Amino acid sequence: MITNSPCTSSDHAAVADLWNAKTLDAASCWFQAATVEPPFVNGLLASGYAISLARESGVAVGFGLWCGPVELPRLIALAADAEEAYYRLMAAYCAWCVAGGATRGFAEIGTRPTTEKARMDALGVIEYSPIGFKPLAPDEQPADRVPRLLRAECDLALLGQALDQILEVSA
Repeated sequence: MITNSPCTSSDHAAVADLWNAKTLDAASCWFQAATVEPPFVNGLLASGYAISLARESGVAVGFGLWCGPVELPRLIALAADAEEAYYRLMAAYCAWCVAGGATRGFAEIGTRPTTEKARMDALGVIEYSPIGFKPLAPDEQPADRVPRLLRAECDLALLGQALDQILEVSA
């Protein structure tokens, strides 16, 4: 069974290892991202970011990273190979947001087809809006812009319901 718990100082190396492993996964939005060391994870926590660690039989299998503001909390990152761990981390983000009084949350994600984007799409409750575009050539029209970055936003009650359904099926 997969459980989530807040990241502690003894987890910094595990989070860094999981982060760095995802940078090698060509199917992930993490592919070729910068690698980190445990002190970087400590710096995130010291700066007010929340990090949740997913464990299976005591072994770290994923993590989630998010932050406020309370009105519209931002999901920064989820990293998990297993679909169940990914969705359990997203459920932890959702619970954290709701506990703080939020009704909506958001993330930013690229348009490239990735494992993470497919998992978000599978929920069926996330609204996407383009916020970043491929640069236009001098002869191209603004109407022909190609999105490269999306704002993914959703109602947290709907997200919680979708996650409950998916996690119930996977249980």
